[in-house]
Amino acid sequence: MNNELEPDRRVTFATIAVLSGLLSVLLACSASLPVPNVPANLLHYFASHRSRYLLVAVTVLVWVVVAIPFVVGLGAMLASKGKTLSRAATLLSAGGILLLGFATFTFVGAFLAIAAASDVAPSTAEATYQAAIWGNLSFFLTDPGLMTLGAGQFLFAWLAWSSGVLPRFVSLVGFIGGLAGLLTLAVYQTSLFALLQIGAFAVWGFAAGIVLLRRKSTPLA
Repeated sequence: MNNELEPDRRVTFATIAVLSGLLSVLLACSASLPVPNVPANLLHYFASHRSRYLLVAVTVLVWVVVAIPFVVGLGAMLASKGKTLSRAATLLSAGGILLLGFATFTFVGAFLAIAAASDVAPSTAEATYQAAIWGNLSFFLTDPGLMTLGAGQFLFAWLAWSSGVLPRFVSLVGFIGGLAGLLTLAVYQTSLFALLQIGAFAVWGFAAGIVLLRRKSTPLA
């Protein structure tokens, strides 16, 4: 059954969409800052910049809380061209967001724990060894979330292209972001595709927010 999205609900979803876009930009900016590749230097850098990584941890948790309602609303916006496909896109996107948020928070938590325990570690080499493991593991932790979210983004882009609910350039951005997520495992130990994907997600947040505010009524499945 289809319902009309009331004006106050449009404003709520628009706010969530724009906030999701802003948080995505902040997340992408924090992830793009250079970090040392040498494990020993990485641990020292992490210990010296704890406030930055704590900000990343808080940002990703807030992003998860905001981004999931956003993709649910996005699924409702695009359901007119295929409810099953829209639900699949929503589930994949929400699942990817949860996996990515958990992976990022786990990585930051692990380094906080290693840095805090480095003073009582059996040796400096032991702390460096643990840092090297988690530094490499971070890519494997984030890849499942990025790929799952990428699949959801690609389906949303397909629905948007077919329905015309969003401008065509937004659909193209969604295709690019979705493919970047799906191919993230092909470029090991680089955040290039992840940044491209999160950037595309930010564009969708801003675009959906503007569309929701401009539309008099939005069908909600």
